[in-house]
Amino acid sequence: MSTFSKIKGQSKKFFAALCVAALFAVTGVGQASLTVQAAETTQPVVTPTTGVLYTGAGAEIFAQPDPTTLVAVFPGDVPVQVTGMTNNGYFQILWQNAIYYVYGQALSATIGTQAYKLTYVDAKAALVGDLNTGTFIYAQGAMDRAAPASTTKIMTALLTLEAVAQGKLMLDTPLMVTPTAIAGVPNDASHVSPRLQAGEVMNVMQLLECVMIKSDCHACNVLAEAVAGDVNTFVAMMNARAVQLGCVDTNFVNTSGYPADNHYTNAYSLFLIMKEAMKYPAFQTIINMPSATVAATNVSPERTFESTDLLLLPGEYYNPYVIGGKTGTAKSSGACFVAAAARDGKSVISVVMGADTRQMSDGSVKRQQFSETNKLLEIGLAK
Repeated sequence: MSTFSKIKGQSKKFFAALCVAALFAVTGVGQASLTVQAAETTQPVVTPTTGVLYTGAGAEIFAQPDPTTLVAVFPGDVPVQVTGMTNNGYFQILWQNAIYYVYGQALSATIGTQAYKLTYVDAKAALVGDLNTGTFIYAQGAMDRAAPASTTKIMTALLTLEAVAQGKLMLDTPLMVTPTAIAGVPNDASHVSPRLQAGEVMNVMQLLECVMIKSDCHACNVLAEAVAGDVNTFVAMMNARAVQLGCVDTNFVNTSGYPADNHYTNAYSLFLIMKEAMKYPAFQTIINMPSATVAATNVSPERTFESTDLLLLPGEYYNPYVIGGKTGTAKSSGACFVAAAARDGKSVISVVMGADTRQMSDGSVKRQQFSETNKLLEIGLAK
Protein backbone atom coordinates (compact mmCIF):
# COMPACT_ATOMS: atom_id res chain seq x y z
CA MET A 1 0.00 0.00 0.00
CA SER A 2 1.37 3.47 -0.92
CA THR A 3 2.14 6.13 1.67
CA PHE A 4 -0.70 8.25 0.28
CA SER A 5 -3.20 5.39 0.50
CA LYS A 6 -2.31 4.78 4.15
CA ILE A 7 -2.60 8.45 4.97
CA LYS A 8 -5.82 8.75 3.03
CA GLY A 9 -7.39 5.85 4.91
CA GLN A 10 -6.31 7.13 8.29
CA SER A 11 -7.46 10.66 7.51
CA LYS A 12 -10.86 9.52 6.31
CA LYS A 13 -11.33 7.66 9.60
CA PHE A 14 -10.21 10.68 11.58
CA PHE A 15 -12.37 13.07 9.58
CA ALA A 16 -15.36 10.80 9.96
CA ALA A 17 -14.78 10.60 13.70
CA LEU A 18 -14.58 14.38 13.88
CA CYS A 19 -17.88 14.74 12.03
CA VAL A 20 -19.56 12.16 14.25
CA ALA A 21 -18.26 13.95 17.33
CA ALA A 22 -19.71 17.20 16.02
CA LEU A 23 -23.11 15.66 15.37
CA PHE A 24 -24.29 15.86 18.93
CA ALA A 25 -27.58 16.99 20.40
CA VAL A 26 -27.77 18.44 23.88
CA THR A 27 -31.05 18.73 25.71
CA GLY A 28 -32.01 20.61 28.84
CA VAL A 29 -33.44 23.88 30.06
CA GLY A 30 -33.39 26.46 27.29
CA GLN A 31 -31.43 24.20 24.93
CA ALA A 32 -32.06 23.30 21.32
CA SER A 33 -30.69 20.32 19.44
CA LEU A 34 -27.77 21.22 17.19
CA THR A 35 -26.73 19.51 14.00
CA VAL A 36 -23.82 19.92 11.62
CA GLN A 37 -24.34 20.64 7.97
CA ALA A 38 -21.85 21.04 5.15
CA ALA A 39 -21.42 24.46 3.59
CA GLU A 40 -22.61 24.70 0.00
CA THR A 41 -19.96 25.55 -2.58
CA THR A 42 -19.64 26.63 -6.19
CA GLN A 43 -17.10 25.22 -8.64
CA PRO A 44 -14.11 27.56 -9.03
CA VAL A 45 -12.29 28.17 -12.32
CA VAL A 46 -9.01 26.26 -12.85
CA THR A 47 -6.13 27.82 -14.80
CA PRO A 48 -3.75 25.16 -16.19
CA THR A 49 -0.15 25.31 -15.00
CA THR A 50 2.62 22.75 -14.49
CA GLY A 51 5.40 22.22 -12.00
CA VAL A 52 6.53 20.24 -8.97
CA LEU A 53 6.08 21.55 -5.42
CA TYR A 54 6.60 20.03 -1.98
CA THR A 55 3.97 19.51 0.67
CA GLY A 56 4.31 21.32 3.95
CA ALA A 57 3.91 19.13 7.01
CA GLY A 58 0.20 18.59 7.54
CA ALA A 59 -0.85 19.60 4.03
CA GLU A 60 -4.54 18.83 3.54
CA ILE A 61 -5.73 17.17 0.35
CA PHE A 62 -9.24 17.87 -0.93
CA ALA A 63 -11.44 16.12 -3.46
CA GLN A 64 -12.62 19.54 -4.64
CA PRO A 65 -11.31 23.08 -4.11
CA ASP A 66 -13.57 23.33 -1.08
CA PRO A 67 -12.63 22.93 2.62
CA THR A 68 -15.58 20.60 3.25
CA THR A 69 -14.13 17.86 0.98
CA LEU A 70 -11.03 16.82 2.94
CA VAL A 71 -9.82 13.31 2.09
CA ALA A 72 -6.26 13.12 3.41
CA VAL A 73 -3.40 14.84 5.21
CA PHE A 74 0.13 14.58 3.77
CA PRO A 75 3.38 14.48 5.70
CA GLY A 76 5.96 17.10 4.81
CA ASP A 77 8.31 17.17 1.82
CA VAL A 78 6.26 15.01 -0.55
CA PRO A 79 6.82 16.14 -4.18
CA VAL A 80 3.54 16.64 -6.03
CA GLN A 81 2.79 17.40 -9.67
CA VAL A 82 0.84 20.63 -10.01
CA THR A 83 -1.56 20.79 -12.97
CA GLY A 84 -3.44 24.01 -12.31
CA MET A 85 -4.47 26.78 -9.95
CA THR A 86 -8.01 27.75 -8.97
CA ASN A 87 -9.37 31.25 -8.62
CA ASN A 88 -10.07 30.61 -4.92
CA GLY A 89 -6.53 29.83 -3.84
CA TYR A 90 -5.95 26.09 -4.43
CA PHE A 91 -3.38 24.14 -6.42
CA GLN A 92 -4.81 21.35 -8.56
CA ILE A 93 -2.50 18.34 -8.32
CA LEU A 94 -2.18 14.95 -10.00
CA TRP A 95 -1.55 12.05 -7.63
CA GLN A 96 -1.82 8.38 -8.52
CA ASN A 97 -3.69 9.25 -11.73
CA ALA A 98 -6.36 11.24 -9.91
CA ILE A 99 -7.00 14.95 -9.47
CA TYR A 100 -6.93 16.49 -5.98
CA TYR A 101 -6.63 20.01 -4.58
CA VAL A 102 -4.27 21.55 -2.03
CA TYR A 103 -4.62 25.01 -0.51
CA GLY A 104 -1.93 27.35 -1.81
CA GLN A 105 -0.04 27.89 1.46
CA ALA A 106 0.24 24.15 2.04
CA LEU A 107 2.73 23.70 -0.84
CA SER A 108 6.20 25.19 -1.18
CA ALA A 109 9.09 25.29 -3.63
CA THR A 110 11.39 24.21 -0.79
CA ILE A 111 11.36 21.38 1.71
CA GLY A 112 11.02 21.67 5.46
CA THR A 113 7.93 23.89 5.58
CA GLN A 114 4.83 23.80 7.74
CA ALA A 115 1.47 23.71 6.00
CA TYR A 116 -1.18 26.32 6.60
CA LYS A 117 -4.18 24.24 7.56
CA LEU A 118 -7.51 25.17 6.03
CA THR A 119 -10.14 22.68 7.11
CA TYR A 120 -8.77 21.59 10.44
CA VAL A 121 -8.86 24.96 12.06
CA ASP A 122 -5.50 25.60 13.66
CA ALA A 123 -6.83 25.87 17.20
CA LYS A 124 -7.74 23.53 20.03
CA ALA A 125 -11.44 24.10 19.42
CA ALA A 126 -13.51 25.89 16.80
CA LEU A 127 -16.99 26.13 15.45
CA VAL A 128 -19.23 28.27 13.30
CA GLY A 129 -23.00 28.17 13.51
CA ASP A 130 -26.07 29.95 12.25
CA LEU A 131 -27.03 32.79 14.59
CA ASN A 132 -30.75 32.41 13.98
CA THR A 133 -31.23 28.64 13.87
CA GLY A 134 -28.42 27.47 16.16
CA THR A 135 -27.29 24.98 13.50
CA PHE A 136 -23.58 24.19 13.51
CA ILE A 137 -22.00 24.46 10.07
CA TYR A 138 -18.55 23.35 11.20
CA ALA A 139 -17.44 22.01 14.57
CA GLN A 140 -14.05 20.92 15.90
CA GLY A 141 -13.54 20.06 19.55
CA ALA A 142 -16.65 22.09 20.35
CA MET A 143 -17.28 20.32 23.65
CA ASP A 144 -13.66 20.18 24.84
CA ARG A 145 -13.04 22.00 28.11
CA ALA A 146 -10.84 25.08 27.69
CA ALA A 147 -9.97 28.34 29.41
CA PRO A 148 -11.97 31.15 27.79
CA ALA A 149 -9.77 34.08 28.89
CA SER A 150 -11.48 37.40 28.18
CA THR A 151 -14.25 35.91 26.05
CA THR A 152 -15.76 35.48 29.54
CA LYS A 153 -16.63 39.17 29.30
CA ILE A 154 -19.45 38.36 26.87
CA MET A 155 -21.36 36.86 29.81
CA THR A 156 -20.59 39.91 31.96
CA ALA A 157 -21.92 42.19 29.24
CA LEU A 158 -24.99 39.98 28.76
CA LEU A 159 -25.97 40.09 32.43
CA THR A 160 -25.45 43.85 32.48
CA LEU A 161 -27.68 44.37 29.44
CA GLU A 162 -30.30 42.06 30.92
CA ALA A 163 -30.29 44.24 34.04
CA VAL A 164 -30.83 47.26 31.80
CA ALA A 165 -33.70 45.49 30.02
CA GLN A 166 -35.25 44.70 33.41
CA GLY A 167 -35.08 48.37 34.44
CA LYS A 168 -32.50 47.83 37.19
CA LEU A 169 -30.02 50.06 35.35
CA MET A 170 -29.96 52.39 32.38
CA LEU A 171 -27.14 52.74 29.86
CA ASP A 172 -26.55 56.27 31.11
CA THR A 173 -26.69 55.32 34.81
CA PRO A 174 -23.55 56.74 36.48
CA LEU A 175 -21.55 54.22 38.50
CA MET A 176 -18.69 54.87 40.88
CA VAL A 177 -15.57 52.75 40.74
CA THR A 178 -15.18 51.26 44.21
CA PRO A 179 -11.97 50.23 45.97
CA THR A 180 -13.24 46.62 46.03
CA ALA A 181 -13.73 46.60 42.25
CA ILE A 182 -10.13 47.69 41.78
CA ALA A 183 -8.64 45.49 44.50
CA GLY A 184 -10.22 42.36 43.08
CA VAL A 185 -8.20 42.46 39.83
CA PRO A 186 -4.40 42.61 39.27
CA ASN A 187 -3.07 45.81 37.72
CA ASP A 188 -1.97 43.99 34.56
CA ALA A 189 -5.63 43.28 33.84
CA SER A 190 -6.38 46.97 33.38
CA HIS A 191 -6.21 47.83 29.69
CA VAL A 192 -7.60 51.34 29.42
CA SER A 193 -5.26 54.23 29.92
CA PRO A 194 -5.32 55.88 32.35
CA ARG A 195 -6.47 52.98 34.52
CA LEU A 196 -9.81 53.21 36.25
CA GLN A 197 -9.43 54.76 39.70
CA ALA A 198 -11.41 54.36 42.90
CA GLY A 199 -13.91 57.18 43.12
CA GLU A 200 -14.10 57.66 39.36
CA VAL A 201 -17.58 57.89 37.84
CA MET A 202 -18.51 56.44 34.46
CA ASN A 203 -21.87 55.38 33.07
CA VAL A 204 -22.93 51.85 32.16
CA MET A 205 -22.41 52.32 28.41
CA GLN A 206 -18.91 53.70 28.90
CA LEU A 207 -17.98 50.79 31.16
CA LEU A 208 -19.35 48.31 28.62
CA GLU A 209 -17.17 49.93 25.98
CA CYS A 210 -14.15 49.52 28.25
CA VAL A 211 -15.08 45.86 28.76
CA MET A 212 -15.92 44.80 25.20
CA ILE A 213 -13.67 47.05 23.11
CA LYS A 214 -10.53 47.30 25.22
CA SER A 215 -11.10 44.21 27.42
CA ASP A 216 -10.71 46.05 30.73
CA CYS A 217 -11.11 43.77 33.74
CA HIS A 218 -11.63 46.46 36.38
CA ALA A 219 -14.69 47.70 34.47
CA CYS A 220 -16.15 44.18 34.69
CA ASN A 221 -16.11 44.33 38.47
CA VAL A 222 -17.69 47.79 38.52
CA LEU A 223 -20.60 46.49 36.43
CA ALA A 224 -20.82 43.33 38.52
CA GLU A 225 -21.22 45.30 41.73
CA ALA A 226 -23.88 47.50 40.13
CA VAL A 227 -25.89 44.51 38.92
CA ALA A 228 -25.53 42.13 41.86
CA GLY A 229 -24.23 44.14 44.81
CA ASP A 230 -20.90 42.33 44.94
CA VAL A 231 -18.63 40.39 42.63
CA ASN A 232 -19.17 36.95 44.21
CA THR A 233 -22.94 37.21 43.82
CA PHE A 234 -22.49 38.30 40.21
CA VAL A 235 -20.23 35.31 39.47
CA ALA A 236 -22.94 33.04 40.90
CA MET A 237 -25.38 34.75 38.53
CA MET A 238 -23.01 34.06 35.62
CA ASN A 239 -22.99 30.35 36.40
CA ALA A 240 -26.75 30.21 36.91
CA ARG A 241 -27.33 32.02 33.60
CA ALA A 242 -24.97 29.63 31.84
CA VAL A 243 -27.12 26.72 33.01
CA GLN A 244 -30.27 28.49 31.83
CA LEU A 245 -28.75 29.05 28.39
CA GLY A 246 -27.86 25.37 28.07
CA CYS A 247 -24.11 25.73 28.56
CA VAL A 248 -22.33 22.53 29.54
CA ASP A 249 -19.10 21.87 31.45
CA THR A 250 -18.86 25.58 32.27
CA ASN A 251 -17.69 27.24 35.46
CA PHE A 252 -16.84 30.90 35.98
CA VAL A 253 -14.88 32.09 39.02
CA ASN A 254 -14.45 35.74 38.07
CA THR A 255 -16.12 38.39 35.91
CA SER A 256 -13.35 38.93 33.39
CA GLY A 257 -11.70 35.65 32.48
CA TYR A 258 -8.44 36.59 34.18
CA PRO A 259 -6.57 33.25 34.48
CA ALA A 260 -7.76 31.28 37.49
CA ASP A 261 -8.12 27.66 38.53
CA ASN A 262 -11.50 26.11 37.75
CA HIS A 263 -12.47 28.84 35.28
CA TYR A 264 -13.46 26.98 32.13
CA THR A 265 -16.02 26.46 29.39
CA ASN A 266 -16.05 25.26 25.76
CA ALA A 267 -16.71 26.54 22.25
CA TYR A 268 -20.28 25.23 22.26
CA SER A 269 -21.17 27.16 25.41
CA LEU A 270 -19.52 30.37 24.21
CA PHE A 271 -21.65 30.08 21.08
CA LEU A 272 -24.79 29.98 23.22
CA ILE A 273 -23.71 32.95 25.34
CA MET A 274 -22.82 35.03 22.28
CA LYS A 275 -26.08 34.08 20.58
CA GLU A 276 -28.03 35.43 23.55
CA ALA A 277 -25.96 38.62 23.81
CA MET A 278 -26.55 39.36 20.14
CA LYS A 279 -30.24 39.91 20.93
CA TYR A 280 -29.33 43.30 22.42
CA PRO A 281 -28.80 46.21 19.99
CA ALA A 282 -26.44 47.92 22.43
CA PHE A 283 -24.21 44.85 22.43
CA GLN A 284 -24.06 44.81 18.63
CA THR A 285 -23.33 48.53 18.58
CA ILE A 286 -20.43 48.19 21.01
CA ILE A 287 -18.73 45.20 19.40
CA ASN A 288 -18.99 46.88 15.99
CA MET A 289 -16.93 49.87 17.14
CA PRO A 290 -13.32 49.89 15.82
CA SER A 291 -12.49 52.38 18.53
CA ALA A 292 -14.14 54.34 21.31
CA THR A 293 -13.70 57.67 23.02
CA VAL A 294 -14.81 57.96 26.63
CA ALA A 295 -15.35 61.53 27.75
CA ALA A 296 -13.30 62.97 30.58
CA THR A 297 -14.54 61.88 33.99
CA ASN A 298 -14.31 63.47 37.43
CA VAL A 299 -10.75 62.16 37.84
CA SER A 300 -9.46 61.27 34.36
CA PRO A 301 -8.95 63.00 31.02
CA GLU A 302 -10.66 61.78 27.87
CA ARG A 303 -9.73 58.22 26.92
CA THR A 304 -9.54 56.92 23.35
CA PHE A 305 -8.82 53.27 22.66
CA GLU A 306 -8.82 50.89 19.71
CA SER A 307 -10.64 47.59 19.55
CA THR A 308 -8.74 44.36 20.15
CA ASP A 309 -10.81 42.85 17.31
CA LEU A 310 -8.50 43.03 14.27
CA LEU A 311 -11.29 41.95 11.92
CA LEU A 312 -12.74 45.44 12.38
CA LEU A 313 -9.47 47.26 11.65
CA PRO A 314 -7.69 47.92 8.33
CA GLY A 315 -5.03 45.32 7.69
CA GLU A 316 -4.46 41.66 6.99
CA TYR A 317 -7.40 40.35 9.01
CA TYR A 318 -10.02 42.96 8.12
CA ASN A 319 -13.35 41.36 7.25
CA PRO A 320 -16.09 43.60 5.82
CA TYR A 321 -18.81 41.19 6.93
CA VAL A 322 -17.89 40.99 10.60
CA ILE A 323 -20.25 42.61 13.07
CA GLY A 324 -17.71 42.32 15.85
CA GLY A 325 -16.57 40.03 18.60
CA LYS A 326 -14.57 39.52 21.76
CA THR A 327 -10.96 38.46 22.00
CA GLY A 328 -9.29 36.62 24.86
CA THR A 329 -5.63 35.75 25.30
CA ALA A 330 -3.60 34.24 28.12
CA LYS A 331 -0.73 31.78 28.44
CA SER A 332 -3.09 29.24 29.98
CA SER A 333 -5.71 29.55 27.25
CA GLY A 334 -3.92 30.52 24.08
CA ALA A 335 -5.70 32.99 21.85
CA CYS A 336 -9.50 32.90 21.77
CA PHE A 337 -12.01 34.84 19.71
CA VAL A 338 -15.80 34.82 19.47
CA ALA A 339 -17.19 36.73 16.49
CA ALA A 340 -20.43 37.45 14.68
CA ALA A 341 -20.77 38.23 10.99
CA ALA A 342 -23.50 38.64 8.38
CA ARG A 343 -23.69 38.51 4.60
CA ASP A 344 -26.57 38.30 2.13
CA GLY A 345 -29.15 37.82 4.85
CA LYS A 346 -27.23 35.07 6.67
CA SER A 347 -25.79 35.65 10.16
CA VAL A 348 -23.30 33.39 11.92
CA ILE A 349 -21.28 33.14 15.11
CA SER A 350 -17.78 31.68 15.18
CA VAL A 351 -15.69 30.54 18.13
CA VAL A 352 -11.94 29.87 18.19
CA MET A 353 -10.23 28.66 21.37
CA GLY A 354 -6.59 27.83 22.03
CA ALA A 355 -5.07 29.32 18.87
CA ASP A 356 -1.41 30.29 18.48
CA THR A 357 0.70 32.83 16.67
CA ARG A 358 2.50 30.95 13.90
CA GLN A 359 5.44 31.56 11.62
CA MET A 360 4.39 30.63 8.07
CA SER A 361 6.54 29.07 5.36
CA ASP A 362 6.69 32.38 3.48
CA GLY A 363 8.03 34.18 6.55
CA SER A 364 4.77 35.89 7.48
CA VAL A 365 3.27 35.70 10.96
CA LYS A 366 -0.31 34.58 11.48
CA ARG A 367 -2.33 35.54 14.55
CA GLN A 368 -4.38 32.41 14.38
CA GLN A 369 -7.38 33.58 16.39
CA PHE A 370 -8.08 36.03 13.55
CA SER A 371 -6.96 34.06 10.49
CA GLU A 372 -8.83 30.96 11.66
CA THR A 373 -11.93 33.03 12.42
CA ASN A 374 -11.90 34.33 8.86
CA LYS A 375 -11.75 30.72 7.64
CA LEU A 376 -14.72 29.81 9.77
CA LEU A 377 -16.74 32.84 8.72
CA GLU A 378 -16.14 32.09 5.05
CA ILE A 379 -17.37 28.53 5.56
CA GLY A 380 -20.31 29.71 7.63
CA LEU A 381 -21.42 32.44 5.25
CA ALA A 382 -21.09 30.33 2.09
CA LYS A 383 -24.38 29.95 0.25
